[in-house]
Amino acid sequence: MKNKRIYCDHNATTPIHKDVKALFKTALDIYGNASSLYLTGRQAKEELEQARETIASFIHANSDQLIFCSSGTEANNHVLNHFIAEKCVSKKPVHILASAIEHSSVLSTLENLKKYAIDYDLIPVDSNGHIKIDELKHLIKPHTKLASIMLANNEIGSIQDIKTLTKLCHEHNILFHCDGVQALGKIPIDVTQLDIDFMSFSAHKIYAPKGCGALYIKDEEVLSNLIHGGHQERGLRASTENIPGIIAFRKAIELLDVNRYSTHTSELCKRLIKKLNSLEPVFFNSSKTGLSNTLNISFPGCDGHALAMNCDLEGLDLSTGSACSVGSVEPSHVLTAIGLSNDLNKSSLRLSFGLSTSLADIDIIAEIIISTVTRLRSL
Repeated sequence: MKNKRIYCDHNATTPIHKDVKALFKTALDIYGNASSLYLTGRQAKEELEQARETIASFIHANSDQLIFCSSGTEANNHVLNHFIAEKCVSKKPVHILASAIEHSSVLSTLENLKKYAIDYDLIPVDSNGHIKIDELKHLIKPHTKLASIMLANNEIGSIQDIKTLTKLCHEHNILFHCDGVQALGKIPIDVTQLDIDFMSFSAHKIYAPKGCGALYIKDEEVLSNLIHGGHQERGLRASTENIPGIIAFRKAIELLDVNRYSTHTSELCKRLIKKLNSLEPVFFNSSKTGLSNTLNISFPGCDGHALAMNCDLEGLDLSTGSACSVGSVEPSHVLTAIGLSNDLNKSSLRLSFGLSTSLADIDIIAEIIISTVTRLRSL
């Protein structure tokens, strides 16, 4: 086993940045309840609102359009589960559209909504993971209330033309939710320019601790509350706010440099692709115009899980699919959606890099993967 472990799964989660970690530790002393009227509570409230302003500004939103929650998964659930209340109140049919490559927090929630007689359809994508516009138009129904389409995919890195999609949906009076978890910090995000109604975010994808997320809401009048209790987050998300986590989230946002990130991770991926081309046959499944840090690669003649486990023994942390499906022997729904055969699907690895990944790391990663693939193919 190598002396140094190399982390290649930044799309699953990121190591906490040292400056974020330092501030988070200090923020643990800000223990007041932000709903309290006395000084200790007011201090917490001030930190809460400062963070809200910083994060909202980064995505070009107003501070009163952002609420904090526990995760991107919760944010996604909040938007989708709103339609249970709408269905029960209106007694009218409800239909939702989502892309075939959404995160499991969207797809699983949609499946659960069927218990409430809420119907949904999945929009097909092309071989690059981009929405098929004509198919989307065909799937729209008179009672379609929401479209949920992620900005950037966690497995293959494809980036959607959200502005075009929102325009189409709004022409049919369809609200638009966008999962922005993988996009934050990697590409520019302007919620006003994109004209979306909702967008979900997660702190632990941008070098902050787990347990904190956010939801952009263009107009809170169209969304019901998910958690009942107190009046926190303008009554939309009851529960005492996670002040240290929110402060850490703010610091992580302040440290983001999209151009630097893109330049650095693009160089890493190009270097690895060049080295792995010697393993022919090898297939690169990631979108060529997608996230700069993401590589999804199929190695025919190898089982992806066996390959990942052997790489683990050599000191590489990498994934065979999204983190939420680790341990599953089922093929990736994302790779299936872009037309990959089961054999190529099950022989795939996902590598995602970040600011802590170096060119020297890439050379070691390539060496380990090449030797491991060569050995497994000879068995």
